[in-house]
Amino acid sequence: MKLGAGLIIDPARNGLYAGSAIAVSLFVFAYSTRFGAVSILTFYAVWLPVLLLPARALLRAPGRLLPFIILPAFATASCLWSDRPDVTLRAAIQWGSTVVLGLVAARATSIASLAYGLLLGGLGVLVYSTLNGAYAYDVVDGTYAFAGAFSSKNQLGLFASLTLIAAVYPLTHRRSSGWAWVMAALAIGAFAAATLIRTESATSVITVILAFAIILLALGVLRLPRLLRVMAVATGGILLVFGLVAAINLGALDVLFSVFGKDATLTGRTYLWSRGLEFAQSHQVAGLGYYAFWIPGRAEAEELWTEFHILAQTGFHFHNTLIEGYVGLGLIGVAFLGLWSLMLLVLPLVAMLQTRTRAMAVIAGLSVLFLVRSLVEIDFFTPYTAGSFLVPSLLLRLLDSRQGAISAAQHGTRSRLQDFPEARATSTARPFSPHG
Repeated sequence: MKLGAGLIIDPARNGLYAGSAIAVSLFVFAYSTRFGAVSILTFYAVWLPVLLLPARALLRAPGRLLPFIILPAFATASCLWSDRPDVTLRAAIQWGSTVVLGLVAARATSIASLAYGLLLGGLGVLVYSTLNGAYAYDVVDGTYAFAGAFSSKNQLGLFASLTLIAAVYPLTHRRSSGWAWVMAALAIGAFAAATLIRTESATSVITVILAFAIILLALGVLRLPRLLRVMAVATGGILLVFGLVAAINLGALDVLFSVFGKDATLTGRTYLWSRGLEFAQSHQVAGLGYYAFWIPGRAEAEELWTEFHILAQTGFHFHNTLIEGYVGLGLIGVAFLGLWSLMLLVLPLVAMLQTRTRAMAVIAGLSVLFLVRSLVEIDFFTPYTAGSFLVPSLLLRLLDSRQGAISAAQHGTRSRLQDFPEARATSTARPFSPHG
């Protein structure tokens, strides 16, 4: 019985199940609006066995779960002051359940399973969009671009980016992955890169370039002894800050905008930001209520829909996660979303200093991707999206690995290994086999 349960809940042995669950989840996040309730029920169904089987590891160190539970709980409570409590309550429960299952995934899957699941799930998403072949009008950019089965090129660009980053894992773990996976990763990565280029999404291209810069930095830093790692991370951070300041002063932003056909207003985004800040002033502390702004009948929302030619009156937002949080959940929401964003920046750097496992390079790349995208997109503040599932999962995984590294340093590398299951899973596991 324990053997059977281990194939579902033990990160070191559940590679087949966990990778499949991640792949299915990613496809659902991409196309739930197309396939409706059936796809959402599938998402819950693939994770239900993990919740039903006894697994103390899922609830260990509950204090680490609090930063990710409090915000969805507050979003749910906002139905008490929302003028559309039905919309708020429904959306908050959906978002909260997505976050919770992301936390479950952090404790029930290894980094290897996460990477292979994203690779295969991303392939399915990109193939489906390629076969669909549609071009969509971007109301913010004012252009037509390849969007596949999505309504926005930036969403297709996100899934292409996730697939590209996931392809790094087999390439950096060739011995444990096997040459079949290495060749598959090269082919899928090339397909993802081609799709990303087809989208002409400036957001996606810029963020994936920054993500790969961090991945390369991490792979280099992780080879160094601890003291040199500290010096390399500190030096790299200083150079990055000064480099960005110098580039901005020399007009690099204007050049970058012109390459992607943008202007100084980011084709309307700065206007949206100013309007969001304006609307939030009347509900500064706790916001209007989660998901309560973008609803038919609200004059301010309908005004923006009209200005940006959103005839369906759905699928629009303020193109900035903190501003969207400010409107919906006020300064309290901004504080917690800001904490998540800060953790996306700091925890990967801490992981580079405390562990030498190359798998952390993939986690760092994903973290930076979502951090930078949060400036212009809403990836982890809405229900049934890849960001709402992956961001809490990445952050909890990083917190667990940090504690595992501290425990290993205090008690020896063999002690408290259960706090860092990736150390077992990524060192001995074979992808999608009964033993990994």
